[in-house]
Amino acid sequence: MVQKEKTEKQKSRLDQWADCLSAFMITVCVVIFAVMVFSVSYGVVGRYIPFIRNPRWTQELAILCMVWLCFLGAGYAIKEKLHVRMTVINFLVPKKIAVFLHRCAYLMLVLVNLMWIFYGFRLLELTKTAKMSATGWPMGITYFSVVIGGIYGVAMAVYRILKGGFEA
Repeated sequence: MVQKEKTEKQKSRLDQWADCLSAFMITVCVVIFAVMVFSVSYGVVGRYIPFIRNPRWTQELAILCMVWLCFLGAGYAIKEKLHVRMTVINFLVPKKIAVFLHRCAYLMLVLVNLMWIFYGFRLLELTKTAKMSATGWPMGITYFSVVIGGIYGVAMAVYRILKGGFEA
């Protein structure tokens, strides 16, 4: 009985940790999305209102924001079980085998996200002197999203494995 209570406390701490991390990442995504909406809106207004100049940086900033949203959103999708998965496994194999296969799928997500981290750092190294054409910002800003998204994805995939896979 004590072991079960201890496990429940650990699960609740694990849930709290995952929820806090996701809340932070969602806040970051909301800010990035707001910047993207501003950038696109300013670019559109600049095209049609003669006294507002249409700057080149609006499109570049919008694309940068979209890249960041994609990589950060992937980790959130893992946590909330929103990514593509095969639920037919639950109907074709016994429950124990299905749980094992689901955990294997999350293990694959861990490996993919570890590759994002590794190759993201490689991209940062390769592009450390490159600059974006319109803003003049370092190109590494784009590729740093791969690293951060990979770290968040690994954390959420490990969280899902500890929670029991797709079923929890």
